[in-house]
Amino acid sequence: MSNAILSTKEKVKNQKELSMNNAILSTEERVKNQGVKQDVATKATKKGWFEYESSYDGVLLNIDIEGARLLGFTSPDEVIGKKINELYAHPYDHEKTLSMLIRDGKVNVFFTLMKGREDKLFYIKQNSKLIVDDHYYHLPSKVQSSFEFFQYI
Repeated sequence: MSNAILSTKEKVKNQKELSMNNAILSTEERVKNQGVKQDVATKATKKGWFEYESSYDGVLLNIDIEGARLLGFTSPDEVIGKKINELYAHPYDHEKTLSMLIRDGKVNVFFTLMKGREDKLFYIKQNSKLIVDDHYYHLPSKVQSSFEFFQYI
């Protein structure tokens, strides 16, 4: 009788181990599929636009859903209110863009390394223009940028 009890315990133990292994494999597959879905969504969503305050640490004022997805977010609400320099991989790139905008009023075909939601790095091709406030001595009020995905690193 003790052999029967031992073999039953071994069967239960083996079934638990098999169940745990299946759960782990299932989770790994779901994680892989989520990564694939995000990459497919990013490749399908190649263009976006955003507006931000025209200062070094300007706050993101507006972004379209495609732009939010390109940056790795699910909706614009997750991105609006973030500081724009947090989205650049190198703060110098934002400083350079801002100084060119103040000097020339616009920047065309400028490649920038950006940092997505989970610090995923990618290049965008950016066109930006400085929007001035006509009521207050033509002071810069915001920056409007359109961009398109270029390449992952």
